[in-house]
Amino acid sequence: MKKNIIKYCTLTSLILAITLTGCELDERIDDLTGGYEGHLIDKLSGDTVTTEYYGAKIMLLDLKYGDVAQPLVYNILPTGEYKNSKVYPSNYRVWAEGPFYQQDTIYGDISHMKQMNLTVTPNISLQIEKVELKYGIAAEITYSYVLHNPYSTTVDIGMVYGTDIYPGFRTAMNETESARTYKRIKGGLTAKSGEFKETFFLRPNTTYYLRALGKGNNSGDYWNYSKQYVLQTSGVDISGIPIEMNQGITSATSAVLQWSFPESIVDKIKLSYTNRDGITVESIFSPGVKSYVANLKHDATTTIGVELLTKEGVSSGVKNIQIVTNKLTDYYVLAAQLGRPENIPLFYDRAFKMSLSKSHAEIKGPGIDPGWVNSPFRGEFIDWWNSWAAPTNMPKNEDIENYTTFTLYGEVKTLLDMLPFVNLEKLIILPGGDLFDTGLTIKADVDLTVLSNLKKLTTVELGVGVPLNETHFKNAGLTHLTIIKHQ
Repeated sequence: MKKNIIKYCTLTSLILAITLTGCELDERIDDLTGGYEGHLIDKLSGDTVTTEYYGAKIMLLDLKYGDVAQPLVYNILPTGEYKNSKVYPSNYRVWAEGPFYQQDTIYGDISHMKQMNLTVTPNISLQIEKVELKYGIAAEITYSYVLHNPYSTTVDIGMVYGTDIYPGFRTAMNETESARTYKRIKGGLTAKSGEFKETFFLRPNTTYYLRALGKGNNSGDYWNYSKQYVLQTSGVDISGIPIEMNQGITSATSAVLQWSFPESIVDKIKLSYTNRDGITVESIFSPGVKSYVANLKHDATTTIGVELLTKEGVSSGVKNIQIVTNKLTDYYVLAAQLGRPENIPLFYDRAFKMSLSKSHAEIKGPGIDPGWVNSPFRGEFIDWWNSWAAPTNMPKNEDIENYTTFTLYGEVKTLLDMLPFVNLEKLIILPGGDLFDTGLTIKADVDLTVLSNLKKLTTVELGVGVPLNETHFKNAGLTHLTIIKHQ
């Protein structure tokens, strides 16, 4: 008979989701007059401790069943609140589990609805210090953390944000993935405190919820959170985006421009200016593509109008910048010993650099060093001159403008470096040979529109194996060129 009672007790406890390890039948089946409500309170600040959905639990251990009892487990809301209006009246031990370094325990009678707050010390305190909305959709967020748990040697700190209220790490995806909640985490930090600034580009006219979060290396799956910040974006205010430009490789007539624009906002960059022939030029570039100006006056300042456009066609309005060109007697690109800035590369394309080195050595060699003309290393002389040999042998702008015919060899990937060749009449494109890039050739998808800036160019000659033909040039709008294709 005793065995049957034990089986009956166990079955009853499973059905009612009440864990009772004794075999005595519970006489309180219909008595749920007890209850509790309260908040997690930060012992250090006195403020409410926020968490995430399923990020912390409240534990109730019924003392009536002594050491053999198992605690009842309930979820705590992400606001740090908890409430349960249907509890068996009894004496309980109550505590919380979560991202806490220390937590207090309450002992007491819960025979009716009872207010009881639980005091905890979070592993990490986090706070969003400042949120500034720029351009209507760019949220610049400053947030900080302080680590309290002395047993954590490293921490992961970051932000979660999205369109769902109280975003948490468990529901967040990497920013490159498609989701409603996103995360940006800095891992393995050893500092006990710190402050960070992040910029998030958000969708226009949308409500977002943002929280800073952190986890120690000994915190398991538990994350601490800051209080939630609610942010409402507006329409895109592209007019407020500053025009930030760095002038890159510059010749006597051209310059490559480098921008700092948020590509999620700016879809196109429209440049307008008057060239040295008095002709108005308008060019449109994508933010991720190097833009440029060409056919400017030597040693002069030219005003460039810059207009930013969104995908919807919204304009920033025209803002002006200044471009300064070099003298003809200036070096095309300064050698390192002559003060070339370290952040500007010698050339944008290796195959072009070696093609120019070969040609320049063959032209200048007879008057300086006849050995250059036939040296098997003449494709590398510019690197030598730039480093230690003879930096004054580097080509000048006037050398570039003297070319009427030029040959490109090898695996050319961009034609940007052709912009200074303003007097070029014929361009020859060949596969790589014995000097360099043997068997390699220009890419078929190279941007040919750069050549439209060479106003004197009339002929392009393509060697055997070059994957370009007349159609490529016509599609690039270069219908005026004569294309000679060798089979």
